[in-house]
Amino acid sequence: MKKYINSIMFAIVGLAVLTACTEKNGTEPGNDSNPVVTVYQYEAALPLNPDNDAFIRVAANSAVQQAYYLAEKTSEKEARNMTKEAYADYVVSNGQAISGLTANTPYDLIIKDLMGDYSITVVGVNGSTKYSAETAFKGLDWRDITTGTYVFSSKAASRFGVESAPTTLQYCANVDNLYRLKDVFGTGYSLKFTGTGKKGTDDDGNFEVVRVPSQLTSFTYGNYGAVSIRDVATWQNSDNYLDNQMYESGYCYFWVQYFVSAGSLGYDYDEFYPAE
Repeated sequence: MKKYINSIMFAIVGLAVLTACTEKNGTEPGNDSNPVVTVYQYEAALPLNPDNDAFIRVAANSAVQQAYYLAEKTSEKEARNMTKEAYADYVVSNGQAISGLTANTPYDLIIKDLMGDYSITVVGVNGSTKYSAETAFKGLDWRDITTGTYVFSSKAASRFGVESAPTTLQYCANVDNLYRLKDVFGTGYSLKFTGTGKKGTDDDGNFEVVRVPSQLTSFTYGNYGAVSIRDVATWQNSDNYLDNQMYESGYCYFWVQYFVSAGSLGYDYDEFYPAE
């Protein structure tokens, strides 16, 4: 039975853009004395998989003659117990060369299918002088809970022309309290939600209150463009409207709003029914 539930605020774990620190060398552009590389990390866009594909942009100053990169599990990197200088030598010897990187031309690296915590290190070389920069990437490890059917509210069905979709309820093994309904809006467009830790029991069984942060769907609406979804509590910025529950049986319901940049497209309950 659906009911309003007040809950503590839950901080959504999100993937943040990580920017490496830069070091200035030389006094004029094109006259740098020591090699410097800078690493920027962005969220990969479809058709890439942002959960497991790292999008890294590498910039260099004019002193960089060659550059190399290596992505390896952070636990393995730490187990080597190398100094920064020794690890830079290791990357040059064991990593992959970056071609076409110049002071005027950054290079984009796409590193696919990463699962778990990775360290990505880039080394710029000029003769015997090396400079390294690194960033971290967490590849999400999704595990199945149950298959089933996602049923859109009548409002959503009438606007987007879809009444239901087959999907799989999954949990993330390496991020606490993170769940998704895989590809429920189409390939690459899952519904992610987070557990709040607040639990209870009603006529339908034991449940946990969950939160649906703002996220894109595959839908578009007229000339307004891309459609996003979020729960009503997020929309109203008040947990007085938090009414989403995930049951031990796998059944879920979400009080959600669909919207575009110009405004709301309506709100109602979407549901997930596990296969029997």
